[in-house]
Amino acid sequence: MKLPVVLLPALLCNAGLFIHQIKKFEDKVDFFVPDLGTDTTVGDTARRILKQAPKHFVLGGISMGGYVAFEILRQAPNRVMGLILMDTNAHQDPEIARNKRSKMIETAQKKGVEAVIESALLNIIAKKHRNNDVIRHVLTHMAKTTGVEKYVNEQKIIMSRPDSSDLLKNISCPVLVMGGEEDALSSPDDLDKMTAQIPTAIHAIIADSGHLPPLENPAAVNAAWNIFFEKAFSIAKSP
Repeated sequence: MKLPVVLLPALLCNAGLFIHQIKKFEDKVDFFVPDLGTDTTVGDTARRILKQAPKHFVLGGISMGGYVAFEILRQAPNRVMGLILMDTNAHQDPEIARNKRSKMIETAQKKGVEAVIESALLNIIAKKHRNNDVIRHVLTHMAKTTGVEKYVNEQKIIMSRPDSSDLLKNISCPVLVMGGEEDALSSPDDLDKMTAQIPTAIHAIIADSGHLPPLENPAAVNAAWNIFFEKAFSIAKSP
C-alpha cells in the first residue's frame, strides 16, 4: 500500500515544484497535487481538495499551500495523519502585503504573468540559485502554465485566509516544519516560533535554500521527508 500524500504548492507553482520528491518516492508514495488556482477563497479551495483527496492522507503545504493546509486542518482535522509545513506561516495576510498583492495583480492583468515572475518567484529563492538555468526554467514554465487568471485567483486565496494561529496548539498528528536557511519571507526564527506552538512538531532547516527548498536543495528535502514518511507509514499501518 502506498502512502497517500496531498501536496499544496506555492504561488504560481504546480507539481513541478515537487518534481524531485515525486520521482524519489514514487514507489511508496501516492502523490496528489491539486490545482490551487481554480477558486478565489481559501475556504472554497480547501473544500474542493477535501472532496478530491483520499479519506486519510499526509498533507504538505509550502508558502501559499501552507495557508490552504491550515484551512484543511480547520475543516477536517481527523483526515490528516501527518503534516509538512514548508516556508509558510499561520498569520492573516497583513495590510501591507495585501496592498502589494493588489498591485501585482494589476501588473499581471495589464502586462501578463511574465511581468511578475521575477518578483514572485526568482527573487524569493537563494541568490546562488537565481542564475541556475534548470531552476529558472522550471519556475518560469510553472508560472506561464498557471497564467494570469489562476495567478489572480491564487492571490485572492492568499488574501482571504484567516489567522490560523489558534489551530497550532491543537494539532495532534506528527508535524514537520521546514524551511530554507536563507528564506527572507519565512525565516528560520519565524518557523522556530511556529514549531514551538505545535506540540507534535519538529523543525528542519534546509541549507542553501531560500523560499522554495524542494527545487533549491532537493537532496536535503528528500532526506527529511524520508524520515517523516516512515513515521507516517507506521501510523497508517497501525490498527
